[in-house]
Amino acid sequence: SLSAFWIDQTEVTNAMYALCVEARECPVPITGGLNPYYGNSRFVDYPVVYVTWNAADKYCHWAGRRLPTDAEWEKAARGTDGRLYPWGNEPPNPSLANFDLNYGAPLPVDRYPLGASPYGALNMAGNVREWVADWFNEFYYLVSARENPQGPDTGETKSLRGGSYLDDGN
Repeated sequence: SLSAFWIDQTEVTNAMYALCVEARECPVPITGGLNPYYGNSRFVDYPVVYVTWNAADKYCHWAGRRLPTDAEWEKAARGTDGRLYPWGNEPPNPSLANFDLNYGAPLPVDRYPLGASPYGALNMAGNVREWVADWFNEFYYLVSARENPQGPDTGETKSLRGGSYLDDGN
């Protein structure tokens, strides 16, 4: 059970993140060979990639937002009806999500309207992984609060959700 919350419809774009960099609130992501997208005008509407959890957190605070909790992300992705994927129970295919090297790279944040979640969020499965506020603990939900779980108090790594264009559809 979760209180009402807001989540963006798409991943943060290179253009959006660049505004935070220009304001000197966010670090420049890794660029070059692995990331030819940031700073390239052809990719302004692509998701920003190669940002650390701390950089994502800084961006959210700069934008007057926050990273969602794992539970919030999950609800935004799958709704409340027990679906397997944001779009329903149909396995992923190239009209619903960017996965399994279908295109071999991230794609624009608005590319998959047919893969939208019940709340209209896009790319909740595939394209690029997304940071959430929580520390990772695979057993957390066995002991978590039933209302508004906030994630473990400590951990070694932060959680990523959603998979990426590199991941298979399972």
